Amino acid sequence: MAVVAAQEGRADPAPGEEHHDESAGPPRPGGSRAAGWWLAALGAITVLLGLAIPLAPVIADDPVVTWPKAGQPASSTSLPLTPYRPLSLTADVPCAALRPGGDALRTQPESAGAPGRGLTVATSGGRVLVTSSGDTLVSEILPLGDCTYRVVADQQGTRVERDGEVLAERPGALVPQVAELATDAPGTPGLAATVHTDDRYSSVPSGLKTTLLVLHALALVATIWMATRRWRGRGAGLVWPRFHPADVVVGLVSALWVVIGPLQNDDSWYLLMARNATPTGYIGNQIYMFNTTENPFVLTQYVMAVWGHLGEAVGLPGWGLLWMRLLPLLLGLLTWALLRVLLATILGRGGRLPGVAWALLVAHLAWWLPYGMALRPEVVIVPISAAVLVLAEVARRREAVGPLVPATALAALAVTVSPSGLVAAAPVVVALPWLWRWLAARGWRSRLGAAGAVIAAGTIAIPVGFGDATLGDVIEATDVHSWYYLTFPWYEEWAHYRTLIETGTWGRRLPVLLTVVLLVVVSIGSGRGSRGPAAGRIRDATLGAAVTVAVALGLLALGPTKWVNHFGAIEAPATILLALTLLRSPLPRRAGALVTGASVVLISGATVLGFAGPNTWKPYSDRGQPFGDHLDTDISMLDLESFAPHWHDFYLRDVWWWLILAALAGLWLAWRRRSGGRTFGVTPERAVLVVATGALVGLMVAVMVVAPLRQGAGWTVAGSQAQALTGRGCGLGEAATVMARTGQDVGSPTTPDTRTGDFALAADDPAPVPAPGPGELWHDEVELPPGADPTTSPQGVTGLGSLTTGWYPLPAVDPAAEGAPTHVIVPVAGNEPDRQRIVVQFASGDPRAPVEAESVAVTPAPGFTARQWQEIPVQLPGSRPTAVRLVVEDRVAGPDSALAVASPHLARMQPVMNLATTEDRPPAQVAGGAFADQLSAVLWPCIDQVAVKDGIAPTPTLRLIAAENTPEFILTNPTYESWGGTMVQSERTWATVRPFSAVPDGGVPALPWGNVDRIVYDHPTDGYDLRVDHVTRGGLERFATLASEAYSGREYLG
Repeated sequence: MAVVAAQEGRADPAPGEEHHDESAGPPRPGGSRAAGWWLAALGAITVLLGLAIPLAPVIADDPVVTWPKAGQPASSTSLPLTPYRPLSLTADVPCAALRPGGDALRTQPESAGAPGRGLTVATSGGRVLVTSSGDTLVSEILPLGDCTYRVVADQQGTRVERDGEVLAERPGALVPQVAELATDAPGTPGLAATVHTDDRYSSVPSGLKTTLLVLHALALVATIWMATRRWRGRGAGLVWPRFHPADVVVGLVSALWVVIGPLQNDDSWYLLMARNATPTGYIGNQIYMFNTTENPFVLTQYVMAVWGHLGEAVGLPGWGLLWMRLLPLLLGLLTWALLRVLLATILGRGGRLPGVAWALLVAHLAWWLPYGMALRPEVVIVPISAAVLVLAEVARRREAVGPLVPATALAALAVTVSPSGLVAAAPVVVALPWLWRWLAARGWRSRLGAAGAVIAAGTIAIPVGFGDATLGDVIEATDVHSWYYLTFPWYEEWAHYRTLIETGTWGRRLPVLLTVVLLVVVSIGSGRGSRGPAAGRIRDATLGAAVTVAVALGLLALGPTKWVNHFGAIEAPATILLALTLLRSPLPRRAGALVTGASVVLISGATVLGFAGPNTWKPYSDRGQPFGDHLDTDISMLDLESFAPHWHDFYLRDVWWWLILAALAGLWLAWRRRSGGRTFGVTPERAVLVVATGALVGLMVAVMVVAPLRQGAGWTVAGSQAQALTGRGCGLGEAATVMARTGQDVGSPTTPDTRTGDFALAADDPAPVPAPGPGELWHDEVELPPGADPTTSPQGVTGLGSLTTGWYPLPAVDPAAEGAPTHVIVPVAGNEPDRQRIVVQFASGDPRAPVEAESVAVTPAPGFTARQWQEIPVQLPGSRPTAVRLVVEDRVAGPDSALAVASPHLARMQPVMNLATTEDRPPAQVAGGAFADQLSAVLWPCIDQVAVKDGIAPTPTLRLIAAENTPEFILTNPTYESWGGTMVQSERTWATVRPFSAVPDGGVPALPWGNVDRIVYDHPTDGYDLRVDHVTRGGLERFATLASEAYSGREYLG
């Protein structure tokens, strides 16, 4: 621990080193007169090599889409891009494709708006209209005879030609957005397009860059080795602690936490980055900001990617929660081991006392339980920070620069994890005062050598952050993150604590608040005139830990985002500070009533504010949690108070309990002092601190044990983890069931359907939504004639109508047979389907002339749109009917009130993994690919999850969505254009089909778990050819920025 106060009386030079200037006198053993110059030169070479890496060229992917497929006529196809605008687009539209009228070519569906941000080449009333990115480029009479329009859009602008004649040119215009290549004139010869998608971040190092990386690595290793060897100092080194029962306890609790620990909001998000790095070609965001690269903050994702692939290599669900959590488990145990060594070293003989290990155990768990079991950057930052603390302590004890060089390298490495990694540099910053004195006492050779080595060590961040990225890439990515993500300057760090109070659970609040107030208490205890505790080492170490934590919090403020989880980055120094204050009060032995009272108020206040936080652990870990009504979906701030930890009317947030505890401790202390007995270190403020920290640890474990027990047979994260231990590691894939079609199904209708009103008028019109599956589709969306006013209904169109389908024969079903259907599903789509009349009629007798037996009225759920099918299940009657039909009446008139119904089918509840066939895929994987959102992806390890690749957004056949009262704006991140959602263009070309789904329930009720949507598309998703070329791109080369209002319509928010 870098301690400032303890250095005041230390003389220069450091103990164990000779005071000499290399210009005179013999050098120290193991060194040489020229070593300082050599180190300075080697450090300079290392720095230069490092600085050259971001500027070196890369071999970048250049995906090229050609449409139509070779040897096939042009036909509409989905082509959802992300980023939305390709690097270039060239389209040839023959006049023959324009003569029938309509859209000869469009790159955005009509639902995206008109003229929209795409490209449209169309005719209406004999006029050719070419629009791009909302700008009308050409409006002219369609020429007679053969002709061809060509649209060329690239990084320089957009131009339109007709047979080589330039009709319009817009320098600097953005390339239009692309979601599809659709045409109303399929099969027209010469209709074609070439699209260079924007895959700007997918690259590998060029030969020159690879050479620089290798040379830099060699130079860096040599620099660190020479520096540590030359300035390793003399004197005491590390103290290795003896084995202690606390080591067993921390191992057991940590292992238990792998199973029962709460799921973190971002676990799936970071897993998606790591999992999709291989198909995508770089570490991209995957959810929004156009899948922009995360460089230079990518170390965690690389580590997770290696770990996930290792799990697959050993035959496990490598991307499952159980396997992935072994990584933070190992990192947490590594942190524990490093902190044990650190505490034993700074306390010397005092570190052997039994209470030291127990105090560290409680402090470690107080921080690690709420923050440490996560798939987030902080879990990597913390052990690195702990290692920096250990090296800084060795450097301090020996006043040797050597250990500070690898410490600096590790601190720089932590910055490649996330901006929060700056906290790892806190021990190095605290060491600067004695480092300055060390430099001042030495000659220029040592000064330059040491400075060169330290600066060179910091360049370790460059190959990690820029190994497969250029400086231009990182500058653009930084601009994109700043534009599409809310960021804060350092002087608004108060927002960080506001977020902690407004959104943090009690378990995440309390360690932070206790740490902050301990800084104040320690400063009070170190004031002039105060006498330190009997163990001077503990006092010095406590002060040093407080200084390090204060610097770490200051460095944390430099981060641009202010989420609660970032506080976990300060865990290492904060754990030491908390352990030392648990071990002994930081106040003087005779502190006085005012100082003691102020300290009690501060610690009690932090405890009360911490325990006032709600006991909510979303997503999914909230199931079965005690305290409050967890089924309430509209919680007011007043209702939220009941979620705080309590027992009947005994709330831990009530300050009086803690003040009473402090008073009792004070009375006991006074009595022991008066009677001359031992006080065992009990003081009022320490009593509150020890009980509060112990309650934090105990209650964290208790609520995570109680919650799955209260759920009983119901699905929980802990229960799923326990199943994974037995070999059933597919998580929700096998736990969640969905009403899916069976092998046995209805037959073809034996009687014709009957239609009236708009159902009859729309019989031959195209459906407004793609069919949810095989079978017939009926709707009452009457197609308007060209040029008609969409707000005025044509003559005879009322928006009303009725439909009676033909009778569909039902197979003879044995309800006891395995896989037998149990329900009839009725697919319905419309903006207000719950206001319509839909009846399922069952009949008996000969299916060709059945006799109606019974009817079941069904009510669709509200809140769906015309592009969202819902499959309503109706249980098969026990009378074993022989036929079924639908009777539908559209009762809602007006615009956008069309109703669509598809033919009924038989179904039963099946695991989600049974939704598709498994041809050509490993067993237990869903074919077609699924898109799991950023809250639940880690819970679907056996599902084949899609990824952005080659600048093209995926076209999944399933969408897996979390719920549990998660705000809609979070769930729609991937499909929200203003956020740069990666699935925006895909969503514009799909319609969803939502069957009934469930997870096992039991015990206390829980909120709806989520949804499974099948996805159907307006057009085929593979109607184009794709090849990936490769180009060399310079380190400073950039394309049109994504960070602008013109690109996606999002204004800069700061």
